Amino acid sequence: MSRAEDGRIAWRMKRPLPDGTTHLYFTGLELIRRMASLIPVPRLNLTRFHGVFAPGAKLKPWVRPGQPEQPQPEAKAAGAQKGALEHTSNRPPRLTWAGLLRRTFELDVFACGRCGGRRRVLASLTARQAVRAILQHLGLPSQPPRLSPARGPPQSAWC
Repeated sequence: MSRAEDGRIAWRMKRPLPDGTTHLYFTGLELIRRMASLIPVPRLNLTRFHGVFAPGAKLKPWVRPGQPEQPQPEAKAAGAQKGALEHTSNRPPRLTWAGLLRRTFELDVFACGRCGGRRRVLASLTARQAVRAILQHLGLPSQPPRLSPARGPPQSAWC
């Protein structure tokens, strides 16, 4: 990279284009825009697998390394003829919401703060009218609090 006479940034190419171009000229903003488009999206896997190595592939248990035993070719052919292969991975069960809270925040939601006993889930209410009626009966607010308007970033206070 070098600066051209008019202040633009000159980008020397590895190989010339078919028309003979050896340099690309950008303003600072154009260069940043092109470079920013190369940055991957946050929390996106950069490696994608297709076919047998895809996450939901039915044959994946038979091609992963480290499997203790490989099925016989006859068993594979018989399973393929049935239309569905058995899934042999032994995954641990998913954690419950209480287990996730305990693991993440060291918060045991089933421990009673007054007596130290264990709480248990009696019901899970999803109907709005039922929840609203219970909250009103208990004298608690049944409407959610009003949202505050969004604030600017804290850096804007000292700029």
